[in-house]
Amino acid sequence: MTLTQLNYILALDRCRNFAQAARECFITQPTLSMQIQKLEDYLQIIIFDRSRSPVVPTPMGKKVLVHAKKVMQEAQELEQLSKSLRGEVSGEYVLAVIPTLAPYVLPLFIQKFVDIYPKVELKIYEYQTQEIIHYLREGKIDGAICAVPLEVKEIKEEHLFLEPFQIFFSPAHPLLKKKNIEDKELQLKEAWLLKEGHCLRAQALQLCQFNKGNQDRQLFFEAGSLETVINMVKSSMGFTVLPYLACLNLSEADQKLLRDFKNHSPVRDVSFVTGPLSMKTSIQAALIKTISANVPKELKKVSTKMEIMPI
Repeated sequence: MTLTQLNYILALDRCRNFAQAARECFITQPTLSMQIQKLEDYLQIIIFDRSRSPVVPTPMGKKVLVHAKKVMQEAQELEQLSKSLRGEVSGEYVLAVIPTLAPYVLPLFIQKFVDIYPKVELKIYEYQTQEIIHYLREGKIDGAICAVPLEVKEIKEEHLFLEPFQIFFSPAHPLLKKKNIEDKELQLKEAWLLKEGHCLRAQALQLCQFNKGNQDRQLFFEAGSLETVINMVKSSMGFTVLPYLACLNLSEADQKLLRDFKNHSPVRDVSFVTGPLSMKTSIQAALIKTISANVPKELKKVSTKMEIMPI
């Protein structure tokens, strides 16, 4: 019995398909099947019912898989402990970032991190907040950068920075005549928002106490990215709410379309989050250090007394 064989049965349990599990493990399907068969012969237990599609674990196999997960977790913890004791920052790290942060925060630190820590194999994915919570619980990702508080007991949050919000108006919008905007001046029917599932959508709806009035709208559209929202606002009549880092990417002309909130100063709390199965503490510490060192200096001055928006 080997750790590799345990890893193979865990992959098959996740995928419930031999071909897909083999691809995930970067081996051929015959090799996967042979190694799992060897483990079953060693244990004298049939772990998977191959007569069913998708493949499912047998009742005894389920018990084996529970212990296999524990063994693999302990083995990974031992490996990470060894690296930490040697002061080594190396290995694979799977990082997730929410879509409203990824295009803006990643360019700030990625190249510097790769240069400083060449032994780390960093894999980065864009996921929405609920996906991040699920994948952290399952151990499919090691850590994530997202807005908090998540208010999930087993998820740890380490603060990175506070990011202010501003209102971005279409070029001909009458409210551009004002320096600061009150919530009640914003019309819900003019708001351009991200689609359901993005935490920034929920924050925008919460921080704007919209004047709902007549909500009839000739055109209804929900975007999947902030860039799309920005372009829709620029080409029509309306507004959206943007976080600070997204505003930095605007042209000089577009930045003139930004306005502050008059009655409050809302911010979102951006943090590095890890789950109950996250063990790669040395890489995590290196990521947090690199991110914190490379965020714009203006964000380091944002007061903790400002209004932190829930998600």
